[in-house]
Amino acid sequence: MTFLAIILAVLLLQAWGSAERVHLDDWFRGWQARESGWGLSGALNLAVLVLLPAVLVALLLDMVEPVLFGLLWLPLAALVLLYSFGRGDFQASMARYRGHAYSGDFEGAYLAAREEFGWDESLEAPDTAQDVHAMIQRALLYEGLQRWFSVLFYFVLLGPAGALVYRLIQLCRDTFEPDTVERWLFLLDWVPARLLAATFAITGDFIGSKSTLVAGLGDSGMQAGALLHRVGVAALGPEASVSAGDDSAFGPEAAAQNREFDALLSRSAVCWIVVFSLLVLLF
Repeated sequence: MTFLAIILAVLLLQAWGSAERVHLDDWFRGWQARESGWGLSGALNLAVLVLLPAVLVALLLDMVEPVLFGLLWLPLAALVLLYSFGRGDFQASMARYRGHAYSGDFEGAYLAAREEFGWDESLEAPDTAQDVHAMIQRALLYEGLQRWFSVLFYFVLLGPAGALVYRLIQLCRDTFEPDTVERWLFLLDWVPARLLAATFAITGDFIGSKSTLVAGLGDSGMQAGALLHRVGVAALGPEASVSAGDDSAFGPEAAAQNREFDALLSRSAVCWIVVFSLLVLLF
């Protein structure tokens, strides 16, 4: 039933074009405002904030699972999965960056990314176009991870409630204590990021990226975005590399590399749908 819920959610996503119609977060903001008055601190506050709604969803789904042989559970689980997917239009973000990069407007690309990803304005801006490109690519690859891969990972591992917990923690990034949220997300993304990095190598240039993948897997403290970027660049192969010099060719090359990253993410998504299918058939 889990696999059928994933397929149903994907079909609905394709039919609607996006999951915006189910991404209604006002209830969570209201719940967060009420819960903040309880006087809880740090990790306990965050745990209560995200686990209580997830427990209620899990209880509801358990209650309806026997009804009509699971036919009522199926659409409800698919809706929870759709709600747990990432916010905004990822393809539009990728295309917007490619437009900036192709025209060589890396200052505009950085300003747009800073607003989109909520980067702290006090942080020092990158010095070169290459630094901007690497910084934005890391952020976009992490977006690809947190939007769908980590969500599916916890949906398969822990059910709809697991996917919901992950999304609610992501929603806390802008409104909760940053250090606490980032620690939780580092732990939650640790396994999915390494699985996705391995998928990059498998669906890309495996020979060229194998050593980079092994080195990244050996560094247990590496952030998810940095790992995905490092392995992803190697998995694209030398033909997708960008020039070292800050010249007129860099912008089009950066845009082309971004397009290749988009394709790599798509291949990785197809790869894991096939994996989930095989797991259902075997078990």
